[in-house]
Amino acid sequence: MKLVYWILKIGLLPVLMLAGTGLMKTAGWWGLIISVIVFILVNGLIDRKINQYNHQYFTNKFPVLESLTYGKIITVELKNGKVFANRIFASGLSSEILIGAEPVSDNELEEFLKGIKKTRWVKLKKVKSIKIIK
Repeated sequence: MKLVYWILKIGLLPVLMLAGTGLMKTAGWWGLIISVIVFILVNGLIDRKINQYNHQYFTNKFPVLESLTYGKIITVELKNGKVFANRIFASGLSSEILIGAEPVSDNELEEFLKGIKKTRWVKLKKVKSIKIIK
């Protein structure tokens, strides 16, 4: 499905350029303006659909993502064997999560939650498992 959206996204520009050229002959510059507006709207729609697809795919793969909120301590294991233990969850996108760069202990938790200074993005396609510690 994702491939279909990307093919639509790549094919959209040449189709609208051809349509814009035809419209420019009949409607003048308005044809070009309409083509640009249609391109921006359709491109945004395709991007939203790709993000929805990514979100659905990764929440099915990692159901724990639904219950993650800011400040929870998690352990993330990557497919290459790296383990990020006792990290603070900060935020998530459709295909990435933002975690603290340094592991935390119980006595550092309050101070760390006031403002996460060092973070790192982790791509969900490289993640093997996610576990909530607290």
